Amino acid sequence: MSTQFVPAADVRPETFTVRAADHIDRGRRRGQTLRTGIASTLAAYRRYFAHLSIAEADVRSAAMSSFARLQEWSPTDAEEVAAAAEGAGVEVAELMEIIARTEIMTLAAAAPTECSTVSFTSPGASVAAQNWDWAADFSTLWHINDVGSVPGQHRHVGIAEFGMLGKIGLNEAGVGVLLNILKHTGDGPGGVPIHMILNRVLSRASTLAEALEIIHSSPTSSSSIITVITAEAAVQVEIAGETKRERRADGRGFLIHTNHFLHPDLLDGALELRPDSTSQERGRHLEQVVARFEADRAATGEAEPAVEPPEPAVGESEPAAGDAENAEAENAESGTAADAPVSVADLTRLLTTGPGEAPVCCTPAPDAAYGNRSATLVSVRIDPARRQIDLAPGSPADGMRGNRRFQL
Repeated sequence: MSTQFVPAADVRPETFTVRAADHIDRGRRRGQTLRTGIASTLAAYRRYFAHLSIAEADVRSAAMSSFARLQEWSPTDAEEVAAAAEGAGVEVAELMEIIARTEIMTLAAAAPTECSTVSFTSPGASVAAQNWDWAADFSTLWHINDVGSVPGQHRHVGIAEFGMLGKIGLNEAGVGVLLNILKHTGDGPGGVPIHMILNRVLSRASTLAEALEIIHSSPTSSSSIITVITAEAAVQVEIAGETKRERRADGRGFLIHTNHFLHPDLLDGALELRPDSTSQERGRHLEQVVARFEADRAATGEAEPAVEPPEPAVGESEPAAGDAENAEAENAESGTAADAPVSVADLTRLLTTGPGEAPVCCTPAPDAAYGNRSATLVSVRIDPARRQIDLAPGSPADGMRGNRRFQL
């Protein structure tokens, strides 16, 4: 199979901005506007599922089982999915092959790719960042997602794969979500898609408690870790099939997650994503760099200089005028007393790796074969107190060029 793919840092994603009267109109507009991207993503996942030896009939059955569960759990979200499918000119079952891809992939022997996430809880100033790693072949099959509110819902901005209503992002109430995949013996197809849970948090949750209530209410069947970030705190919810457990910092501090279970209640049955998983290695690396960062702050009252925030791109969703002042504030906060807030620029530095280090920044080998080439497709930084999210194609090691900053 071809080894050609677009390097993640070179991608300039489409920005999908939708404002609509209601959720059905919004779904239809999504399908119509993103029809070409949805068709390409559906074809890419069908190729990928075949590579993973998942039969077409099993893919379709799993997709429709997840849709039936979604209809029970959140009828309005199911209606929006159906409207998006209609707008794109595809069947609901076909669109669900994209939306429920995590649940469908429980039918494969090994999960394909991994991610790294770091958050810092500081009441009133909590922040989080993630390197979203996925198959390099999907480097052009995602978009920036600027979803307008409809009655009873929030505007939210983030990234989504074509066809998904939401994924990683931040809403106007200051509630954000990040996502890492996990694997457990209790996994199976047919649960509410993890990506619909993320979408519901972004569109409905006004507080940390409301976000956690949504996650815990969802009848899941696959394993993931959702990091919920608000200015108040960061909370990790580990999901193993139907079971969910929370991890929190003790009042103030870092939380790290890669792609293996950490909560003691879920270790029985926990699996590595694949035989050559780097999750443990990346986790140890992040623990070490975080420990050094905290030691430096404690010893000197200062952290190392933060990474200079990039200039945001100008476009149809141009960032707010106050971003220059926010960028200066980030740097000021990163180099003051040991108890000063940690900034998203600090998290970017912690998530940056190079040759010879654990692949927190993931780059596929030039000769890597299809199905065995992962890449950090997007670097995400969320500052809920400022209602600010940064979305940069590629990894932090690529310099955050092409970054888009949004102020909600």
